[in-house]
Amino acid sequence: MKTGLPSKWAMVMLSMALVACGEATPANTPTEPAQAVQAWKDTPVMSIALQEVVDTYVLGGTRTDLQREAMTAKLVGATVVWRFKVYDIAKEDGRYRVTSELMDGTEPGAFGKFTVVAFVTPRDEQDVQALLKLQTGSEIEIRGRVDGVTVRTALVLSPAELVR
Repeated sequence: MKTGLPSKWAMVMLSMALVACGEATPANTPTEPAQAVQAWKDTPVMSIALQEVVDTYVLGGTRTDLQREAMTAKLVGATVVWRFKVYDIAKEDGRYRVTSELMDGTEPGAFGKFTVVAFVTPRDEQDVQALLKLQTGSEIEIRGRVDGVTVRTALVLSPAELVR
């Protein structure tokens, strides 16, 4: 199929729009005031299963935009504790970006994947050593504040810490 310049231009514009929509909300800086960090740690934990969140956002699921908006409103700013399998860990600005393995929805017809990205600040050398020992597929338990959901495929926890 032969495509002309207008068609190629439209594809470039569409690609740029999708990339712009896919940018994550900037995570909190690692130099948060100690008072704010302590306030976050004193926040009660919201009791919600990670799989329920995955089923809400995963592509091909049965949840509506209204239900996703309600879930986002409930989650953003809330503190959660979740256990998941590690896909990757990278060090960034004194914190560790812990990315979960891709998770599937449980509903028939769901075909998308969902991941958690947690920006973990180690409390001490024990946390650093625990992070260094983790491999892809290892299970980890994280406590963190939900910073946002990105394009129905990723949930960001920032700040976050290991649960021991």
